[in-house]
Amino acid sequence: MFALMLHPFITLPLIVLFICEEVIANTEIINFLAAEESNVDFSSTTVDSWPVLNYKNNQGYWNVDPPLLDTPLQQVCESETGIDPANPFSCLHELWVALDLDDENWMSYSKFTLRLSWPASSPADFLLEIHSPQAILTRLSRLPQQSAIDDASITTPHLSRTGLSTTRLKYARIRVVDTGIRTPTPTPDLPVSAARPISFILVLEQLYLGVIPASLVPAACFLIPVLACAALATPWILGYLDHFIKEARQELRDFSTVEEKKEH
Repeated sequence: MFALMLHPFITLPLIVLFICEEVIANTEIINFLAAEESNVDFSSTTVDSWPVLNYKNNQGYWNVDPPLLDTPLQQVCESETGIDPANPFSCLHELWVALDLDDENWMSYSKFTLRLSWPASSPADFLLEIHSPQAILTRLSRLPQQSAIDDASITTPHLSRTGLSTTRLKYARIRVVDTGIRTPTPTPDLPVSAARPISFILVLEQLYLGVIPASLVPAACFLIPVLACAALATPWILGYLDHFIKEARQELRDFSTVEEKKEH
């Protein structure tokens, strides 16, 4: 009985909470496991220049230029769409970010979430992908010149900057397409104007109990006592209203009886 009574009080605030977040901005989320893998030293490659999200700096703000309209999201920055084969990370329509999960404050957490938010006024679709260091090394190995990956090596026995031969470091790939509709021009032969850069915010957080983002913990801590008080108060409120409900039902019965007598 208590579980049935508590259920609506739990569901409604959670629905309101997520709806309010969607009103402010569009959101794309990907949850992933922080599994340990063999580390790779990218210190002499372009990978080392990528922005980093970590425990002390877990969010960032970026702008990315979308490709031409009607470009399929899965084909953005792939070889068939004109990416430079000499540099597989040179595409202007994507962003690569390193996710440093090796901080001591995060070592007790095995699951994380990467949340991307962009203004609702910017019509766009985003694709989030999580890659391991080995996957990045494999992507580098596709270069035509094998010497281009000589500076990237598996850290065995060479150690990484953290002094470990294994790491929980991951890499996020963010791709975007513009889903807006251009206003028709009176002269169809004119070239279509380029889409404006799309701004977005990336937030990296640990997941408590494997499902609750760290940013929602304060809200959850606030809702728990509120829901508990509401659940405890519900029987008293129902008992108080029951008296008025019975009176209203009796008045309806009396009114119906009077109307029946008038008809006869």
